[in-house]
Amino acid sequence: MNHPTDNETIQRAAQTRLRSAESVIHSAAENDGAFSDSCTPLVIDTHVVLLTNYIRKHHVAAFQEIQKRVRKLTILLSVPMEPDRNWEAEWGELDVIVQKNRMITTNWKHSSGFSENNFIHIPTDTTHQLKRLQPDIILSYEMGMRTLLCATYRLLHRNCRLVMVGNMSQHIEAERGLLRKTLRSVIKRGCDYFTFNGPSCRRYLKSLNIEDSRLSHFPYCIDQDTVYRGPRPTADPQIRKMIYCGAMSQRKGILQFAEVASRWSAQNPDQKIELSIAGTGELKQQISDLSVPGFQIEFLGDCNTNALQSAYRNADICVFPTLADEWGLVPIEAMASGLPVLGSFYAQSIETHVVEGESGWIFRPDNPEDIESALARAMQTDPQSLTGMSQSAKDAASKISPESSAENICNLIRSIQSELQTRN
Repeated sequence: MNHPTDNETIQRAAQTRLRSAESVIHSAAENDGAFSDSCTPLVIDTHVVLLTNYIRKHHVAAFQEIQKRVRKLTILLSVPMEPDRNWEAEWGELDVIVQKNRMITTNWKHSSGFSENNFIHIPTDTTHQLKRLQPDIILSYEMGMRTLLCATYRLLHRNCRLVMVGNMSQHIEAERGLLRKTLRSVIKRGCDYFTFNGPSCRRYLKSLNIEDSRLSHFPYCIDQDTVYRGPRPTADPQIRKMIYCGAMSQRKGILQFAEVASRWSAQNPDQKIELSIAGTGELKQQISDLSVPGFQIEFLGDCNTNALQSAYRNADICVFPTLADEWGLVPIEAMASGLPVLGSFYAQSIETHVVEGESGWIFRPDNPEDIESALARAMQTDPQSLTGMSQSAKDAASKISPESSAENICNLIRSIQSELQTRN
């Protein structure tokens, strides 16, 4: 289920960008004495404008690191926060402008059987804002109307470069309609470079015939405040304590997982599962009804940072059974907290960071037999092996940080800046 070829390609692309960036850094250091004694990141003399729907907490951390590395970073948001998000907008010290925006709500129906609201944003003042800000480099999230408007501006400003920031997966994009696919064929011609958050996103962009030379890796980071960093208790041989963090919705696959876990527990009375659910949703009662003596469910509700740390500390395994996720932050937060992950093949974070039998167990959530097989493998793992898997999970997540995420995209920014300087 892993794709070593994709991951090796990601590493080679990153090394190429890094070599290009290093040449720019060394040149600047020789000419300007750019490095300080404290090894502060070299500030790139460029104005970057970043456009996205809204900002999550982990984005704030990464964007603040980017802000340290460029002369100026301006962020244009379509909305302060989308309607289905139950947290307040927090932007820290970022320079944020909320755009004039038209939001269209559609119902997205997936072949896996779930449906949910999908918000389409049309930030109508994009070209006006870009004319006013006059950026050197534009980072525009996703391949929709926002990026199309940015491409229009780029067409008329030859000294500007447009980077499409891709957070998508093949599994989800395969469900998109003809109109969106046609729009993207137009958008790709207006972009100079493209980033991908993982191997599935890269495969999707390659399917659009985008050359390797125009692709760069811009990975997600995590909210470090939710990570539990203390000692972990040894698991009970007869009980597996599992944590699920997320909405109790159709797309997240938690109902299907609970159904399988309930049946498995009835068939294996010598072992018990305790499932804690951090989150809310319309499927709560249906999930609650699946509780049996060997399968106990605790509903934690929406959890703040301290409660999430506590939930990670008390668990043995993180469960992430999503039917469709373009990434999936929870598994990485859990791995950083020392939890092996029992997770879905359709989460790109699982594909990228979880190794079967070493840092977790992987299954296809639309196949009950596959869920049961993975669950059985997890339940049959002895406490000593779980301890080893806990360390493997930590090691796999150890290099994921806002700093590393920012440095990846800044390697591309340095490369573009070098290109612009050469042309001028």
